[in-house]
Amino acid sequence: DVLLKPHPGEWRRYALHLFWPMESGYLRGFLTSALLILEGYSLEHEVGTVQFAAAFLGLHLVSAAALLHFRFVVCHISMEPALAALAVVMHRVNPKVHSDGLDKSLRVPFSIEPRWHVWVVQSLLLLTASDFPTALLAHGVGLAFGGALALRDPEVWLSAWNAARARSFGIGSAVHVALLLFAFLFMPLSAPQWPSDFVQAVLSLRVLSWQWWQTSFPGTPPLLHLALGGLLAPEALFTCKILVSFAFPLLLTPFRLWAKFYAGACMLLAMYTMNSPAWQLPHVGFVVLLYLVYAFWKLPALELLAKTRRA
Repeated sequence: DVLLKPHPGEWRRYALHLFWPMESGYLRGFLTSALLILEGYSLEHEVGTVQFAAAFLGLHLVSAAALLHFRFVVCHISMEPALAALAVVMHRVNPKVHSDGLDKSLRVPFSIEPRWHVWVVQSLLLLTASDFPTALLAHGVGLAFGGALALRDPEVWLSAWNAARARSFGIGSAVHVALLLFAFLFMPLSAPQWPSDFVQAVLSLRVLSWQWWQTSFPGTPPLLHLALGGLLAPEALFTCKILVSFAFPLLLTPFRLWAKFYAGACMLLAMYTMNSPAWQLPHVGFVVLLYLVYAFWKLPALELLAKTRRA
């Protein structure tokens, strides 16, 4: 409405639209500015002003082209996709800040890695979006282009291959977080009734057909769609936002405990689902949600088990 029905009283939001989307409040504007300062101060100092400006403008243009070409948005000026893409590049470059030049009372015996500060601000920027689906889409496009830029380094492919061969926690957690996002966005959560021809479909292999699932076993929209539509409790929507917003940076951390919290959050979402008016019978999305409770709880111990077997 602000874009299609302009009003003179909203001149401040139109003026600031060059820097962040037209949303009420100044929190996301503050987060966007803080993110730009963090990336500019640390990454620009590491790679140089010309290369930083070229990467920023290039990522902004390709992100805008993708969002506008596929009609995901009708107006794109915000820097959020470019900042999300630069966050991936910055994590790979890993610039460090040293406190040697500060007063002795402010010095620390280690180098500071601002890439983790960037990920915290980036996650909060997505979490606080009033239009969460559009912000998630924009951040996803930015992360995809940033990942493509980081993949130019051959060491990234080598590190991923070594991690896959070692069956590390990072590979298993990435697979299960991808499954979590796919279940949130695409898998039906509940069904009105069981299919009457299930046995015959299994024997005739019609169960492998997508058309059979659509006609004989239709389901409700996925979990995140139901939460955004108000069919789940507000606490369920907030839990989904937290899981989605912090998923990518948590995958990059060396910590393992967050998987336990994700298991507990999936259990809470399963209970919220069964208390929803849209709930009748479990569909594939609900089954995957229960599996993720078990998988995330057991995931931190799998790497230790694999190392024990190799020893």
